[in-house]
Amino acid sequence: MPETNVVKLMERDYFLKVYADRDFLMFEYYNSCGFQLKIGVNPFSRLGFGAMVWEAALGLCQYFEKEEIRFSDKKVIELGAGTGILSILVALLGGDVTITDKSELLKLIKRNVSYNIPSSLKPQVHVSALHWGHNHTLFPLDYDYILCSDIMYFHYNIPLILKTLLHLCSKKTIIYFASTMSYSQNVTRLGYVTLSQYFQTELVCRYDVKDVNVYRMIPNTPPTVQLDNL
Repeated sequence: MPETNVVKLMERDYFLKVYADRDFLMFEYYNSCGFQLKIGVNPFSRLGFGAMVWEAALGLCQYFEKEEIRFSDKKVIELGAGTGILSILVALLGGDVTITDKSELLKLIKRNVSYNIPSSLKPQVHVSALHWGHNHTLFPLDYDYILCSDIMYFHYNIPLILKTLLHLCSKKTIIYFASTMSYSQNVTRLGYVTLSQYFQTELVCRYDVKDVNVYRMIPNTPPTVQLDNL
């Protein structure tokens, strides 16, 4: 297994309060892969957790920088994107990216896309509502990468996330799945136990200070258990 101990997680560079904006309480600025990312957040809005930058997303951004991963000519989808910071970075690294979350978060994501993505790259960025386990079949099956960060918090979501991943995956798909392991510990650990029955799962990076794990997953062929058994 590659080196998993990384001393420090990527941190916010600075922030700027914008009281006049009812959607964003502040802009947060992060530097990754040679880009400065300007991300609007408002953790006190009705959008709640979805309007915050989560540590697992920062872990994946830093992992992509550390490993010098690029996404040119790759088709990528992110589940539960929140502010969209991770997908925005992937688009800047050349990916054709579909950024998904609940319908009420799409306005926030689109605004953050507008602040960070130059007009020349905007045709390769798509923002869509995806409700796990419900409308996932409206999305294609040919993604090169699926990205997930800090999305396993409720038991009932685990089979919905799994159904969605299984639909979106082809044999070539690589999933990067990151979690802050101390949040909803029992749910998170059960989620990874469940996913590991369907995907070959490798811990590729760990950020000890923030208790963030980054996993790389590829589909089992065939799956070791049937989905109906959940």
